Amino acid sequence: MIKFQDLSIKLKLISIQLFTTLFILVFFVGIYLFSQYHQYETRAFTRMSTLADILGSNSISALLFFDNDAATDVLESLETQTDVLNAAVYDHNGDVFARYDRNSNSVFDFGTMVSEVQLARDNHFVLTKAVLFDNLKVGWIALRLDASNRRTELIESVWESFLLFIAGIILAGLLSLRMQRPISDSIGILAETARQVKESGDYSVRVKLSSRDEIGMLVGSFNDMLEKIRNHEQHLEQLVAERTVELEAAKTKAEESDHLKSAFLASMSHELRTPLNSIIGFTGILLQGMAGPLTDEQIKQLSMVKGSASHLLELINDILDISKIESGRVQVYDESFKIDLLLVMAVSSLRPFAEKKGLRLRHNIESGLPKLFTDKRRLEQVLINLINNAIKFTETGEIIVNCYYKEDKLSIDVIDTGIGISEKDLDTVFETFRQIDTGLDRVKEGSGLGLAISKKLVELLGGTIRVVSEPGVGSTFSVVLPFQTEISPNED
Repeated sequence: MIKFQDLSIKLKLISIQLFTTLFILVFFVGIYLFSQYHQYETRAFTRMSTLADILGSNSISALLFFDNDAATDVLESLETQTDVLNAAVYDHNGDVFARYDRNSNSVFDFGTMVSEVQLARDNHFVLTKAVLFDNLKVGWIALRLDASNRRTELIESVWESFLLFIAGIILAGLLSLRMQRPISDSIGILAETARQVKESGDYSVRVKLSSRDEIGMLVGSFNDMLEKIRNHEQHLEQLVAERTVELEAAKTKAEESDHLKSAFLASMSHELRTPLNSIIGFTGILLQGMAGPLTDEQIKQLSMVKGSASHLLELINDILDISKIESGRVQVYDESFKIDLLLVMAVSSLRPFAEKKGLRLRHNIESGLPKLFTDKRRLEQVLINLINNAIKFTETGEIIVNCYYKEDKLSIDVIDTGIGISEKDLDTVFETFRQIDTGLDRVKEGSGLGLAISKKLVELLGGTIRVVSEPGVGSTFSVVLPFQTEISPNED
């Protein structure tokens, strides 16, 4: 059902005018019918009173001389009054002196004459009036009048009122259609213009001002608003264009800086690797005693030098890898290999480091896995990074590496029982140079590039990497790679 507030302004105005007219017509028609009903009764009693006065005047001599026949003759004159049903003349004692009944079977008892009475019933009126002679009461006149015509006249009045009511409604409808037009048309034009502006976004459209009333003020305000929005839009477009040029220039400059940084890091890392390898090599020669015997203190100091140089070389290699990846110089060389053999080798190579910390490192590999066709060296680098990272941040417990086939993809999970990662750090754990304990009291070594390199390499291989962790419980790093089929040389 449509609610009144959902109607158009045109229908609302027409409805209000029609309802107002309807209420006024019903009110006045009701008053008219009520007055007609009571006017009929007033007219009837006025006529009966006149007849009673005439009959009483003519019956005085009969009452004074006790002439019943004369009184009857007076009442017989009512024969011409077709709506008079019964009439009676009473003497001063209240006894019937003469009576008239239009129909012999419609005798009516007026009752005891005590006082003058006007009585209205549904189908008749009764009037009793005293007959006076020299201000002395000599008798009574009683009349009974047929009131059945009152209903007929009332029905005629209702019918006439109904016709006037219909004519009034039709006239009100026509007038409302004409009178609401200046208001509804103006508001309709305003609404249509607002719809066009909304759909087209053209704020140059204007509504023509046709009046100086409140609607005219509304139209003027609407046009002013459109003008302000248009000016703001033009200003914003100009600002956006200027900012776009600035952002493009800043983006270009940032990309150039990023490439220069990556190239610089790659160049410097490469230059640093040569002397570091020499330091590590000559330190190893000295530790082997090839240059002569060493004291225990010398062996201790040279071992520290070799360890520090090896750690520095690892950091430089990480920087070189991330620089190559960011500069787009890393190429993927796909080959077919068995993933289980690669995983066993990676776990075996890192097991001594885990056992040195008292940790258990084991793997679960689903049997029957097909050969994987991807870059074997890069995947091995990712696995070693993840396992080595798990060993680094786990003090007690174990590390499990699971490998299985799920939904046409290869999944590798590295699960540890380490310190875990807080929820606020999960979004940044794969960012470059990002570590969980980055303060001055950080006890874990590393550049913060291992996870960033792993993520970028996994994405280069067409896979994804994610982490689920809880502080104090441990972390699970999951690598998901698509199973690719080796392309035969005959295929295009």
